[in-house]
Amino acid sequence: MNKSLLPTTSDPPPADWVALAEIGAPIGLKGAVRLHTLKSVTGLAIDESLLVDAQECWVRLSNGQWLHSLIMECSPQTRGLKLQLADVNDRDQAERLRSASVGLSRSSFPAESDDEAYWADLIGCRVVNREGLDFGEVSAMQTNGEHDWLVVAAGWIPFVGHYIDDVDRANRIIRVDWNAEWFE
Repeated sequence: MNKSLLPTTSDPPPADWVALAEIGAPIGLKGAVRLHTLKSVTGLAIDESLLVDAQECWVRLSNGQWLHSLIMECSPQTRGLKLQLADVNDRDQAERLRSASVGLSRSSFPAESDDEAYWADLIGCRVVNREGLDFGEVSAMQTNGEHDWLVVAAGWIPFVGHYIDDVDRANRIIRVDWNAEWFE
Protein backbone atom coordinates (compact mmCIF):
# COMPACT_ATOMS: atom_id res chain seq x y z
CA MET A 1 0.00 0.00 0.00
CA ASN A 2 1.24 3.49 -0.83
CA LYS A 3 1.91 5.17 2.50
CA SER A 4 0.92 8.53 0.99
CA LEU A 5 -2.69 7.44 0.53
CA LEU A 6 -5.10 8.82 3.09
CA PRO A 7 -7.02 6.28 5.19
CA THR A 8 -10.54 7.38 4.27
CA THR A 9 -13.59 5.82 5.87
CA SER A 10 -16.90 4.62 4.49
CA ASP A 11 -18.56 5.44 7.81
CA PRO A 12 -20.74 8.54 7.57
CA PRO A 13 -19.86 11.60 9.66
CA PRO A 14 -22.14 12.55 12.54
CA ALA A 15 -25.50 13.86 11.33
CA ASP A 16 -24.81 17.09 13.22
CA TRP A 17 -21.30 17.58 11.73
CA VAL A 18 -20.31 21.25 11.50
CA ALA A 19 -17.31 22.48 9.50
CA LEU A 20 -15.10 24.67 11.69
CA ALA A 21 -11.94 25.15 9.64
CA GLU A 22 -10.34 24.70 6.25
CA ILE A 23 -6.97 23.02 5.80
CA GLY A 24 -4.22 25.11 4.28
CA ALA A 25 -0.60 24.32 3.51
CA PRO A 26 1.45 21.53 5.10
CA ILE A 27 3.80 22.46 7.93
CA GLY A 28 7.08 20.53 7.97
CA LEU A 29 7.60 16.95 6.82
CA LYS A 30 5.59 14.88 9.33
CA GLY A 31 2.05 15.55 8.13
CA ALA A 32 1.06 18.63 10.12
CA VAL A 33 -1.15 21.20 8.38
CA ARG A 34 -2.21 24.79 8.88
CA LEU A 35 -5.89 25.36 9.72
CA HIS A 36 -7.88 28.48 8.96
CA THR A 37 -10.95 28.71 11.20
CA LEU A 38 -14.31 29.59 9.70
CA LYS A 39 -15.60 32.35 11.99
CA SER A 40 -18.82 32.28 10.00
CA VAL A 41 -19.75 28.97 11.58
CA THR A 42 -20.07 29.68 15.27
CA GLY A 43 -19.80 33.44 15.39
CA LEU A 44 -18.24 33.12 18.82
CA ALA A 45 -14.65 33.63 19.85
CA ILE A 46 -14.37 29.95 20.78
CA ASP A 47 -13.88 28.63 17.24
CA GLU A 48 -10.23 27.85 17.84
CA SER A 49 -10.75 26.42 21.31
CA LEU A 50 -13.31 23.93 19.97
CA LEU A 51 -10.61 22.41 17.79
CA VAL A 52 -7.74 22.82 20.27
CA ASP A 53 -9.74 20.95 22.92
CA ALA A 54 -11.09 18.23 20.60
CA GLN A 55 -9.71 14.70 20.68
CA GLU A 56 -11.05 13.61 17.29
CA CYS A 57 -12.43 15.22 14.15
CA TRP A 58 -14.00 14.47 10.80
CA VAL A 59 -12.36 15.79 7.63
CA ARG A 60 -14.37 16.22 4.42
CA LEU A 61 -11.92 15.89 1.55
CA SER A 62 -12.32 17.89 -1.65
CA ASN A 63 -13.35 14.69 -3.50
CA GLY A 64 -16.24 14.14 -1.07
CA GLN A 65 -14.60 11.31 0.90
CA TRP A 66 -14.27 11.43 4.67
CA LEU A 67 -11.39 10.92 7.07
CA HIS A 68 -12.14 10.28 10.75
CA SER A 69 -9.04 10.72 12.88
CA LEU A 70 -7.73 11.28 16.36
CA ILE A 71 -6.12 14.67 16.89
CA MET A 72 -2.52 14.33 18.06
CA GLU A 73 -1.96 18.09 18.28
CA CYS A 74 -3.94 21.22 17.58
CA SER A 75 -2.24 24.39 18.70
CA PRO A 76 -2.45 28.12 17.98
CA GLN A 77 0.13 29.49 15.55
CA THR A 78 0.85 33.00 14.32
CA ARG A 79 -1.57 32.48 11.41
CA GLY A 80 -4.31 30.03 12.34
CA LEU A 81 -3.83 26.66 13.97
CA LYS A 82 -1.39 23.78 13.51
CA LEU A 83 -3.13 20.40 13.23
CA GLN A 84 -1.50 16.98 13.42
CA LEU A 85 -3.83 14.04 12.80
CA ALA A 86 -2.96 10.50 13.90
CA ASP A 87 -3.55 9.14 10.39
CA VAL A 88 -1.45 11.69 8.49
CA ASN A 89 2.27 11.00 8.73
CA ASP A 90 4.06 12.74 5.87
CA ARG A 91 4.03 15.90 3.80
CA ASP A 92 2.50 14.15 0.76
CA GLN A 93 -0.52 13.06 2.80
CA ALA A 94 -0.78 16.55 4.30
CA GLU A 95 -0.74 18.09 0.82
CA ARG A 96 -3.72 15.89 -0.16
CA LEU A 97 -5.69 17.49 2.69
CA ARG A 98 -5.36 21.03 1.31
CA SER A 99 -8.77 22.78 1.06
CA ALA A 100 -10.50 20.01 3.04
CA SER A 101 -12.99 20.97 5.75
CA VAL A 102 -12.38 19.98 9.37
CA GLY A 103 -15.33 19.71 11.70
CA LEU A 104 -16.86 18.29 14.83
CA SER A 105 -20.20 17.01 15.96
CA ARG A 106 -22.42 19.94 17.04
CA SER A 107 -23.22 17.98 20.19
CA SER A 108 -19.59 18.37 21.28
CA PHE A 109 -19.82 22.20 21.40
CA PRO A 110 -20.01 23.80 24.84
CA ALA A 111 -23.40 25.19 25.84
CA GLU A 112 -23.77 28.85 24.96
CA SER A 113 -25.13 31.43 27.38
CA ASP A 114 -28.68 32.79 27.07
CA ASP A 115 -27.55 35.80 25.04
CA GLU A 116 -25.33 33.81 22.65
CA ALA A 117 -26.07 31.56 19.70
CA TYR A 118 -23.91 29.52 17.39
CA TRP A 119 -24.30 30.78 13.85
CA ALA A 120 -24.64 27.19 12.67
CA ASP A 121 -27.84 26.99 14.75
CA LEU A 122 -29.30 30.18 13.25
CA ILE A 123 -28.86 29.28 9.59
CA GLY A 124 -32.12 27.85 8.30
CA CYS A 125 -34.27 29.50 11.00
CA ARG A 126 -37.34 31.45 9.85
CA VAL A 127 -37.30 35.17 10.63
CA VAL A 128 -40.66 36.72 11.58
CA ASN A 129 -41.37 40.27 12.73
CA ARG A 130 -43.81 41.41 15.43
CA GLU A 131 -46.59 41.82 12.86
CA GLY A 132 -46.17 38.20 11.74
CA LEU A 133 -44.51 39.04 8.43
CA ASP A 134 -42.20 36.17 7.42
CA PHE A 135 -38.87 37.41 6.02
CA GLY A 136 -37.78 33.89 5.05
CA GLU A 137 -34.95 31.71 6.29
CA VAL A 138 -31.54 32.83 7.46
CA SER A 139 -29.29 31.89 4.53
CA ALA A 140 -26.04 33.15 6.07
CA MET A 141 -24.55 35.16 8.89
CA GLN A 142 -22.14 38.04 8.35
CA THR A 143 -20.18 40.39 10.54
CA ASN A 144 -18.92 43.88 9.89
CA GLY A 145 -16.69 44.06 12.95
CA GLU A 146 -19.26 46.13 14.82
CA HIS A 147 -21.97 43.46 15.07
CA ASP A 148 -23.40 40.39 13.38
CA TRP A 149 -26.10 40.31 10.69
CA LEU A 150 -28.83 37.83 9.75
CA VAL A 151 -28.94 37.45 5.97
CA VAL A 152 -32.47 36.72 4.68
CA ALA A 153 -33.95 36.92 1.18
CA ALA A 154 -35.25 40.44 1.75
CA GLY A 155 -31.96 41.83 3.08
CA TRP A 156 -29.83 42.02 6.21
CA ILE A 157 -31.05 42.43 9.81
CA PRO A 158 -28.64 43.37 12.62
CA PHE A 159 -28.30 40.51 15.09
CA VAL A 160 -28.30 42.77 18.15
CA GLY A 161 -30.56 42.88 21.19
CA HIS A 162 -32.36 46.01 20.03
CA TYR A 163 -33.84 44.18 17.00
CA ILE A 164 -33.91 40.54 18.15
CA ASP A 165 -36.93 39.76 20.32
CA ASP A 166 -36.44 36.01 20.64
CA VAL A 167 -34.49 33.08 19.25
CA ASP A 168 -36.72 30.01 19.53
CA ARG A 169 -34.23 27.23 18.86
CA ALA A 170 -36.76 24.44 19.34
CA ASN A 171 -39.08 25.78 16.61
CA ARG A 172 -36.26 27.36 14.55
CA ILE A 173 -37.85 30.83 14.56
CA ILE A 174 -36.17 34.17 15.17
CA ARG A 175 -38.61 36.92 16.13
CA VAL A 176 -37.47 40.44 15.27
CA ASP A 177 -38.52 44.04 15.78
CA TRP A 178 -37.99 44.94 12.15
CA ASN A 179 -40.14 46.83 9.66
CA ALA A 180 -40.30 45.48 6.10
CA GLU A 181 -39.94 49.05 4.79
CA TRP A 182 -36.44 49.20 6.25
CA PHE A 183 -35.25 46.85 3.50
CA GLU A 184 -36.13 49.43 0.85
